[in-house]
Amino acid sequence: MNLEAGIRFIVFLGLFGITNYLMMLKRYENDIKKKKLLQHKKISRLYPKGSLIL
Repeated sequence: MNLEAGIRFIVFLGLFGITNYLMMLKRYENDIKKKKLLQHKKISRLYPKGSLIL
């Protein structure tokens, strides 16, 4: 019984770790997208439409 409980606990920890990793990876990807969009907006404010840069 103890061995079975230990194996179940290890499997639970593995599943918990995998789900936690996937959630953090998704959050990291969303943060990168937000940073890129924010950077694009900041750059576009420097060069308004209709301005010619030589």
